[in-house]
Amino acid sequence: MDEPKIIALMEYLSSSDSEEDIEIIEHILSKKKNIIPKINNYITDVVHAYTDPQFKGSFRMESDPTITSENHILSFIWFSANKCSLRDVSERFGIGLTTQFRINNRVMDFLVSISSKFINFNEGSVGLSQEFQKVSGMPGVIGCIDGSSIPIRTPAHKIKSTYTNRHDIPSITLQAICDYKKRFIDVFTGAPGKIHDARVFALSDISKELPSMCGTKYHIIGDGAYSIREWLLVPYKNYGNFTESQIIFNKTFCATRVLIENTFDKITKFIISCCVLHNMCINMNDEIELDNEIGPSTDPENDFIDSDFNQRKNGESKRDAIKNSLQYF
Repeated sequence: MDEPKIIALMEYLSSSDSEEDIEIIEHILSKKKNIIPKINNYITDVVHAYTDPQFKGSFRMESDPTITSENHILSFIWFSANKCSLRDVSERFGIGLTTQFRINNRVMDFLVSISSKFINFNEGSVGLSQEFQKVSGMPGVIGCIDGSSIPIRTPAHKIKSTYTNRHDIPSITLQAICDYKKRFIDVFTGAPGKIHDARVFALSDISKELPSMCGTKYHIIGDGAYSIREWLLVPYKNYGNFTESQIIFNKTFCATRVLIENTFDKITKFIISCCVLHNMCINMNDEIELDNEIGPSTDPENDFIDSDFNQRKNGESKRDAIKNSLQYF
């Protein structure tokens, strides 16, 4: 009983003349709280100290210690960041090989489920364009696109030549668009390495969304592997008769597009998980410095046949307009 109630009863007791009231109140005050004995921290101090035979004897089942969420994340990041086998990771973290495999899948499923929170165009075209223009002076840019080959083992029951890229290495293609901070803002992966970058782009959802997203004012930029559009600009090709304005445009273009090259130098399900972690690192200012020098693409596959004449002409006209404006920048 709490102190205020005890004081009130004692005051009533001292002022009451009724023997019956006095007996009742004295009985209440004399009662002791019924305290049930218990063992504090039984699980952490006792159960966790059991040997396997002791645990099985008490609970009639095998002990299966819980692997913490911290171990889930750290073991997956170690596997992602270091060129080591699944067995190496399981031995390093004291986790069974099969369990480590399940942990990797569990963490990947989680990261993919939250990928839209970290990989998106949420900043908007106006904000992206303003920040990109600070990089090298090129107006209207809201992203840089490129493809990167991710070496793999040829999937079971698949034809190896389908996945072999131009370097004769089985791979899949990661297509990504990055922003001015080198964060991924769109990713598409899974296409066999043999497929040309322009075809991979055509297969991705973003290729259908960009025309309405960019309108006539904004655009993304890519290398010569892509077909020029009003909303996707590529550099001028050098046929030996470059004008000064074209040279200026290509230099400015490359100074902007280097962002996506560096982004790839820093990354199906596993790749997207790494893209999410990549963005998390940048958001927390945890990044490394990379070389910023690249030149115009000289990929022999860049002469991809473009059948849409009108869209190509619109893109070329827009590129010429930007080229002319850069001469006075």
